[in-house]
Amino acid sequence: MALKSFKTKLESSGMVNDIGYNVFWRWKIGVEANGKEHILDANHLADTSRKLLNILPGWQTYRGVECDYATWLPVSLNNIAGAYDQIRNYSLLDFDKIPDKPLKLIWHELGRVKTGSGKRTEEGDYLVISVCKPLMFIWGQTLPFDSRNRKNIVYLFPLGALWDFTWWKEALEDLQKELLKHKGIIAYCRKKAIEIYKSDYVIPYGRFLDIYYF
Repeated sequence: MALKSFKTKLESSGMVNDIGYNVFWRWKIGVEANGKEHILDANHLADTSRKLLNILPGWQTYRGVECDYATWLPVSLNNIAGAYDQIRNYSLLDFDKIPDKPLKLIWHELGRVKTGSGKRTEEGDYLVISVCKPLMFIWGQTLPFDSRNRKNIVYLFPLGALWDFTWWKEALEDLQKELLKHKGIIAYCRKKAIEIYKSDYVIPYGRFLDIYYF
């Protein structure tokens, strides 16, 4: 990862101007910038659920598995509201400081949405994008780890789409370490966030890395 190649990839990619993601992210910032409210609180949960149910199917989040995501996603979003409130002010740059408990709850709740039954698995193995695509919208610090990401991040290539919590956590810890080596990329992401979202209140490092590794 080098600043020149990172900038070139983002500047040349139409993904950086994706209306669905950018409109959602600006809305999230507008809700949360006062520090008191968040997009999964009681006043905003219904709007968040509606917005994600309009967006995520088009992002092929639930492709390939017959699942009742329209029922289970709002339930899971409600169930992770407290956990989200605990992690939402952490960025990928300080991922290693986040306690496991809220992250594990989020992992299981979003993962189960794409199971046929809507139930947690005993092993905690889920299709990784079922967790990470919605979480990239609401939190912004994880990549979706779709097939393109997994292919282009060399050390992840041997892994298929079925992940457990430990794999996901270790992948983000590795990306955190890599990003912290590149202060120029961090500064560029901040500049890009201000350009696109008119704010650097929260910088969606996961989204920018998604574009870079796509």
